[in-house]
Amino acid sequence: MTKVLIADAIKPSLVMSSEVFKDKITGCTVIIARTGLEAIQLAEQEKPDLCLVDFDLPDVDGPALVLALRKIYSGPILMTAYPDKTVEQAVEDHLFAHNDASAWIRKPIKFDELSAQIDVFLIEQNRTGKRFDMEIPMQVVAKAAGRGKRAPKSGGLITNLSLGGACIQLDTSLKMQKEQELTLSLSMATTSKAKKPAEKLTVKTKAKTSTRKSPDTKIKATVAWITKDGQVGLRFSKLTDSQQKGIEDFLKLESSP
Repeated sequence: MTKVLIADAIKPSLVMSSEVFKDKITGCTVIIARTGLEAIQLAEQEKPDLCLVDFDLPDVDGPALVLALRKIYSGPILMTAYPDKTVEQAVEDHLFAHNDASAWIRKPIKFDELSAQIDVFLIEQNRTGKRFDMEIPMQVVAKAAGRGKRAPKSGGLITNLSLGGACIQLDTSLKMQKEQELTLSLSMATTSKAKKPAEKLTVKTKAKTSTRKSPDTKIKATVAWITKDGQVGLRFSKLTDSQQKGIEDFLKLESSP
């Protein structure tokens, strides 16, 4: 049975959203939250198939709630909002890497608009994370076969990247299998696609100003799929807050004109 969580403090919007889901999906159960805190608690307890959250809740704004939910919930998250420049800027700044929430639904809610997003992200189960094509150097390191054994590793390129995983092309043959655990190491200091200069962090002191390159990032991942020509799909394990922020900043730089 399909279960949906709707977080909205406005009763007419709640009623309309609920009716859309019930009309589209036979037997759909709708769970109601009227604050962001309730939404987080219910998402953790009820494990819904989709969350629909409003931009303007009493205790939190929509993008902040989406990002908080992402830490505990892996399903699709849609967002509703009245059209406004503030909403558009917030989505561009914070949700650009999320296919689902960045395709926000305009209020007042119309059946066809919400229905179309339900088709895409709930029924068809399209990716919730946006993938960005690129070519950046990386290295993967697998677990050693035993104590004293050298950990097998290979260099290569990341050919596309998202908050949830990456597609990589290996330089050398490396024995892998699905669900194998490994570590992906990459530098977020350069972007090859746009030929941008190395990103630097400027540190100001009273005596002088110095610069240093952004550090390498090491991400735990599992193998999701493998092709015969050496391409490997990786699914990231849970990212730390700093890793997620680093990837988001990097993807934003990579996707900028």
